[in-house]
Amino acid sequence: MTVQCCGGEGQWRRLARRVSAAAAPVLPGAVLLVLPKCPLCLAAWLAVGTGAGISAAAAGRVREGIVVFWVLALCFSAAQLIRRRALRR
Repeated sequence: MTVQCCGGEGQWRRLARRVSAAAAPVLPGAVLLVLPKCPLCLAAWLAVGTGAGISAAAAGRVREGIVVFWVLALCFSAAQLIRRRALRR
């Protein structure tokens, strides 16, 4: 292998790392934005997406799970940001 072949790989990795670091805090908010507020709407989305219908009660539980996941992801992102800033000092 030539140096040119291996030299570009590091640039792509840095770019991928920057993009993923920028997207990490945005994704939980994006999920919350597109999440239907009504359990019946979520049941309809799941039926269209998977082809399997679920009850409104089950859709409500799925929505609650998504919200809990969102809060955990937000806390994890905040903890990473705080840790990163603490390490810079």
